[in-house]
Amino acid sequence: MTFLNAWILFGLIPIYLIYNKQPSTQKHKQTKLLYISLSLMFLAIARPAYQNSYVKQNFDSRDYIIAIDASYSMQANDLKPSRYILSKEAIKRLIHQHPKDRFTLFAFTSSTLLISPPTTDTDISLLALDALNPKYILTKSTNIKNLFERIATLSRKEKNLIIFSDGGDEHDIHTLAKIVKRNNISLYIVATATQKGAALKKDGGYIKDTHESIVISKINPMLIDLANATDGKYYELTSLKSIDQLSNDIASKKIKKEQIRVRTYRELFYIPLSIALLLYFLSITKIAQRFLYLIPLFLLMPNKSQASLFDFYYLKEAHKQYEQKHYKKAAYLFEKVKPSPKSYYDIASAYYKAGYYRDAVKFYTQIRTQDPQLKQKILYNLGNCAAQLKHYDEAKQYYVNTLAFGYDADALYNLSLIRKLKLKNAQDISKIMPTNNKITKQKSSVKKENKQNKTNSKSKKSSNRTSNKHSNNSGSSKSSQQTLTKIKQNNTKKSHYKFTYKAYEKINKGYTNEKEPW
Repeated sequence: MTFLNAWILFGLIPIYLIYNKQPSTQKHKQTKLLYISLSLMFLAIARPAYQNSYVKQNFDSRDYIIAIDASYSMQANDLKPSRYILSKEAIKRLIHQHPKDRFTLFAFTSSTLLISPPTTDTDISLLALDALNPKYILTKSTNIKNLFERIATLSRKEKNLIIFSDGGDEHDIHTLAKIVKRNNISLYIVATATQKGAALKKDGGYIKDTHESIVISKINPMLIDLANATDGKYYELTSLKSIDQLSNDIASKKIKKEQIRVRTYRELFYIPLSIALLLYFLSITKIAQRFLYLIPLFLLMPNKSQASLFDFYYLKEAHKQYEQKHYKKAAYLFEKVKPSPKSYYDIASAYYKAGYYRDAVKFYTQIRTQDPQLKQKILYNLGNCAAQLKHYDEAKQYYVNTLAFGYDADALYNLSLIRKLKLKNAQDISKIMPTNNKITKQKSSVKKENKQNKTNSKSKKSSNRTSNKHSNNSGSSKSSQQTLTKIKQNNTKKSHYKFTYKAYEKINKGYTNEKEPW
């Protein structure tokens, strides 16, 4: 047994000290019961829980971490069109060549930012990579040590790290190699610069250091020494084809089957809480009053036993109807059972099978539980309900929240399917889906823009139809091709992946302390 909020137990110390300071004449039975009751309440708030056994989840694809240098020196143009853009295109090429592998994307300067969590969905990774805008990154220097320390915190046995960087001004190879070996990091370094280098420009002029010399950024020779010191591999990025050697080395690596263990807990707070309430009741009432208060409890006991018997009957009949695929009848019987997370889940599942997706959403959203596995199932089922109701944007968000609780192959497949089809939300989901105030405000502004686009497109279509009536067949074909190209452009514009300010705030932390970041 363990306590989920163990720090609350420190509150028992002042209770014990106050009790000991009281004289023995004032320590009656009622006061003792009150103090014991208060102590048990603290135990209940500390949330005692029973640790269940670990649940194993299998993972059988290659797992890689890609980190792209987003410092200011990556804007140099000795690699066309720039070091950063060529690195980004090389990462896209690498991900496309390995669609079955799982990739995690980081961007780093003097700080490190996670831009895409581990996923096998290439569309999500590519959208996250395109969404990163270096203009909003205030930190300009390169800190590979900070990147290694961030990768070391990841809970993985083997960490395959691919770095796209010019190396900055790093020089402490011994410290970097020590971090890599201690944390079992397999290093692939892709040098994104040339030996000649390039002068860095800003605001139309060249950047100068404190000695009024023009700053020229070159490839850091430390990178190849770091690769040799860590038994890693070194590559130089000159064009997109030069990434093929790295792709072949990745493909030759064996696929390792891994198992992720997840622990669940069964909370026991109700045991000390019920004892505390009983002791509190005994401490504030007299003997004659206690019996008077207990009479209604005895009268209610038969009703509780009858309710439990009826629950058993309803559950048996509901499961019978569910097995016979009479899902609506099963949901009706499940509703008669005493409300609980399990009963709500059964009701919602029965309504989903019956095709009543709005009713299923209604009951799924009423479930309150601390079980992460149950939460993951609820979010996945809510995503399915939203997809069945053709609310694809909401379904996409629910699938993403499902993956936050752990790897789920079905959720990843459904999410990738929605993204590949480029489906869009066409209905108001706020009436049936639980959303935060901030999210609803953002969606309302987006919906207004969509409505304006729809009205403009309708007016354009009507004008095209009238013009087609007076034109010949060749003119109509041209107009239809133009409308198709416009629709494709609109679809490509609407698929976006946007970072919030808080995401950039993590990587911009401490930017004022930088000196000569290039």
